[in-house]
Amino acid sequence: TYLIADYQAQRDGGLIFRQISPGIGMDALASSFIRIRMGFDKVRAGAHTFDRTQLIYHADGSPSRIFNQVGIDGFFGKQVDFDNARPATGGSITAFATVRPTDHLELRFDGGRRYLDVDTEDGRSGRLFTALVARLRTQYTFNARAFLRVIGQYVETKRDPSLYTFAVARRDGDFTGSVLVAYKLNWQSVLFVGYGDDRTVSEEDRLEKSRRQFFLKLSYAFQL
Repeated sequence: TYLIADYQAQRDGGLIFRQISPGIGMDALASSFIRIRMGFDKVRAGAHTFDRTQLIYHADGSPSRIFNQVGIDGFFGKQVDFDNARPATGGSITAFATVRPTDHLELRFDGGRRYLDVDTEDGRSGRLFTALVARLRTQYTFNARAFLRVIGQYVETKRDPSLYTFAVARRDGDFTGSVLVAYKLNWQSVLFVGYGDDRTVSEEDRLEKSRRQFFLKLSYAFQL
């Protein structure tokens, strides 16, 4: 068991953030660890302060050599809509995993989802936004001198503009991809060759190219 306490204030004494959070943590099967705590917070948003009560959780483990690490973490409960300075409810969940199918190949995945629900002053209720992120990092190590790395990441936010107090886009989305090849010329020098591709979700719901880049880098370690 443990207890977290935090207090932050402005120079004039106005509250910025206050937290009291008791929790428990324990080791479990398959080299795993679980941590759960309750957060009793008071936070400032704009000119007002709001109570935030949430359950915060984390669990991870290393069940086998292939599934080297897997886990989840997140929170849910009473939240704060900082953009519009009002109370809300919502939650977040993030999952992550490292998989090594062979001695040469490693896959790392991270994915998360967050949402926020609000009640407006005119009596309407609804989902303010839902945000998603997914990232996959793949690396293949040929030998002690060379490896290939491929990374892809997609981020998306869907909103209900009618629940905001200012103008926002109904949807934003971006994809970022990169390929990197590294080769160790000798114990002091490494050559990197890479390509990056960025895309943005258009109004037609298509991933339109926004930026491309090629790069070449030679890294040299000086010995003093």
